[in-house]
Amino acid sequence: MDMIKQAITHSRRDTVYDSLHLQPLVMHSGAWLSLRLQQLQGWNQGLFSLDGGTLVIHPAAVDTVTMLPIDIRSHGGSLIFTAAENASGTLLVHLLRSSNAHAPVQLVFQGCALQFAHYDPMTDITLVGLMPEYELPHGWIAVRLDGNPWQIDNAVNLPGIGKPVLRREWPADECETVTLTLPG
Repeated sequence: MDMIKQAITHSRRDTVYDSLHLQPLVMHSGAWLSLRLQQLQGWNQGLFSLDGGTLVIHPAAVDTVTMLPIDIRSHGGSLIFTAAENASGTLLVHLLRSSNAHAPVQLVFQGCALQFAHYDPMTDITLVGLMPEYELPHGWIAVRLDGNPWQIDNAVNLPGIGKPVLRREWPADECETVTLTLPG
């Protein structure tokens, strides 16, 4: 968690975009981009827009936390996170949806027996794959979403937390893949 907090602080301090020189890479319908985690750190300042295409992200053995904001446009798209074996890097994805973007987005987690999401009504944020403060992240990827897209209202008592948390879980299919559809 300390590495994640440091990455968030570093990202907020160093994120100044020159709009004339850095334009987002837009993945339109039919486009397919596959990158490793370490390629995301210095490439295009992490400016991505998903507009019907697919972004595949592979883990890497790096000792950093990478923050990746992705703007969801009107045609949605797919994000695929491949299975990790002994990868130490962590990816935090922040999905941002414009007001006119109503197409669904698929979040595909490969090599995953179970995926879950926590909703915090005080901040109106849903975290997919990121455990509460007392636990380690499950896997190498965490996704932050504004709002409560899956209408999570099931309160669960977890060990070490004094109050119930709002949580939803999805089991993997026979291929050890969990596919979540983020409604439009």
